[in-house]
Amino acid sequence: MIDLIYAFRLVVLALEDVSARYLVVGSTAAGAWGVARSTRDVDIVAVISSDSVEAFLSALEGNDLYVPADEARLAAEVGGSFNILHTATGGKVDLFVCSPDDKFESTRLDRRVQLNILGVLTWVATPEDVVLSKLRWRLESRSETQWRDCVEIAASQKLDFNYLRHWASHLGVSADVEDLINI
Repeated sequence: MIDLIYAFRLVVLALEDVSARYLVVGSTAAGAWGVARSTRDVDIVAVISSDSVEAFLSALEGNDLYVPADEARLAAEVGGSFNILHTATGGKVDLFVCSPDDKFESTRLDRRVQLNILGVLTWVATPEDVVLSKLRWRLESRSETQWRDCVEIAASQKLDFNYLRHWASHLGVSADVEDLINI
């Protein structure tokens, strides 16, 4: 059985250690806002600079983690993602490195909330930002899983529709947001 907690805790501690701004997104964040479904990894968005990536990698050393250091360095330099895997338990964290200049990512990071997820005190995307991200991921795939997550979040949370509409127009998901609001 995959144990996400160990790898997740170590990554959060390493991000905190280097004072990186980060937030949990994806299925784990959706779970914090009322969506009950399993996941095989934890997705985290973080601002990790070329200046801080070495300290981040050092903070992860010695914990039985597989970290593709070259991919991490490249992501810190130009953006992108890499996986961190705890080899003994199969726990995996997907780390998406974003630019501090990206207005949506910056806003998500400003709005994040601190919650206890899987026994780890961590920063999590707000329900509105989880919905917007899932709708953006759904643009190409038209994934029913992403849509169902959005519907469940909307059913269990009091969402800020003005915020959703504002960012929906910037992210190209206005039609989906209106469909979600009108359910």
